[in-house]
Amino acid sequence: MNDGLKQRLIGALVLTGIAVIFLPGFFKEQQLHQVDTRSQIPPRPETRPIVIEAPRPVQDNQLPEDPDTLFMPESDQPVADDLAQLEQSYATSSSALSSDESREAVSSSSSSEVMASSSEMLAASSAPDSDPLATPEAWVVQVASLRSAESAQQLRKKLQERGYKAYVRLAQTSQGQVSRVFIGPKIDKALAEAVKAEIDPAFKVNSLVLKFAP
Repeated sequence: MNDGLKQRLIGALVLTGIAVIFLPGFFKEQQLHQVDTRSQIPPRPETRPIVIEAPRPVQDNQLPEDPDTLFMPESDQPVADDLAQLEQSYATSSSALSSDESREAVSSSSSSEVMASSSEMLAASSAPDSDPLATPEAWVVQVASLRSAESAQQLRKKLQERGYKAYVRLAQTSQGQVSRVFIGPKIDKALAEAVKAEIDPAFKVNSLVLKFAP
């Protein structure tokens, strides 16, 4: 075999190899790619409409009571026009009390009756409540009843400055609208009595210990 034939054969083999390597990739690029056009969104769920009725007015609707009129214990405390008259009433009652104390003490039989009554009250207060769900008793100190709302607020402020939990409530009485100043409530009547003993001489008032009934 001559050299010319060998070179032609080698060239043909080289071209064949090149064609085997590159031609498949060329034809592959010319192929059309199929795109998936199916939606990936899930189908709409089944829903049932909810029918809401139109609002109707409530029959016999009663408005709540005014908070200022709630928890108002009954009392017959004298009404003073202002703080000056309140102090004057205290001075008058203190003078009457001093003259009574200067008189002769009550008889021993009366003292025995008082002691017995006190023992009965103490036993009743210490007795356990038969109903565990019953509302516990509470007590308030009604400091004063004043016609002047401004004087009532002044007294309330003075009491609060001394650390007492004082508040004012309006009340309709036979003498018109009055402002009542309270301290409390206290869960023990003895605590309320102790507050009364403190504030009466300090603020020149004749306070009352009343049952708090919510």
